Amino acid sequence: MTLNIEVDGKLEAALKAQATRQGVTADKIARRVLAQALTPEEREETAPWPTGEEKARAFVQWAQNHRSTPPLSDEAISRSSLNPDRW
Repeated sequence: MTLNIEVDGKLEAALKAQATRQGVTADKIARRVLAQALTPEEREETAPWPTGEEKARAFVQWAQNHRSTPPLSDEAISRSSLNPDRW
C-alpha cells in the first residue's frame, strides 16, 4: 500500500535530520512513528523496527558526534585529589 502524506518544511527537515543521525531513510523513520501510534493489535508483526545493524550504525554515529577528550591523569583520579580533606 502506498500512502502519500504532505508535511510542512520544518517537519520534513526534522524528519530528514533524525534519519541522517540514525543512518536510515526518512521513510523508515516515518513508518516507525506511524507504527508506534497504533495499538499493538493494529501493528503488523513486521513493523519497521531497527535491525541490530541499524542500531549499531546509529550508536557509532551518536558516539562520533561527541568531542574527543584526553584521559584523566593518575593524579586527577587519586584518592587524595578526590577527597582532599581526608588525606
